[in-house]
Amino acid sequence: MSRYKSEQTAYNPLKKKYVPLWKLDTNTMTVTYFNADTQTEKIKTYHTDFIRYHLHFSDSHCPDRLRRLVNEGKIIQYLDDMERKVSDAISLQVELWKQTDSCYHEAVLSGDAEKMLGLENCFVYMAREAMFERMVYI
Repeated sequence: MSRYKSEQTAYNPLKKKYVPLWKLDTNTMTVTYFNADTQTEKIKTYHTDFIRYHLHFSDSHCPDRLRRLVNEGKIIQYLDDMERKVSDAISLQVELWKQTDSCYHEAVLSGDAEKMLGLENCFVYMAREAMFERMVYI
C-alpha cells in the first residue's frame, strides 16, 4: 500500500494522537484531509481509471512529486485538475472525430443508432489511448 503522509500533523482527540493533515493512498485512490480547526476528517475517493493509472505511474516513477503535493496540501487540486483536463481532452477529440468521420456521418444520415454508438465508443477508446500517452503517464 503506497501511502503518502504530510509532514504537518495535528492532534486528533478521537484517535488520541497526532495525525498527518494530508494522506494519499495510491491503491485505494483516496485523499484524506484532517481539519485541525473543526477536528473533522474528510475523505475524497477518485474513481476514474486514468487517475488510478497516473497515481500508480507517479508512485513508481516520480514519488517525490506526489510527496511534495501531499506536503503542500495541493494533492486534491492536482488530481481534480488532471481528472477534468483528461476528460475534457477526450471529449473534445471525440467531438472532432464525430464531425469529420465519413462513416459516422453516414450513420447519422441513415439514422443507424447502433452504428453511431459503436463508432462513438471506438472514438472514445482511441482518444483515451492518445490522451493516456500524453497526459496520464507523465
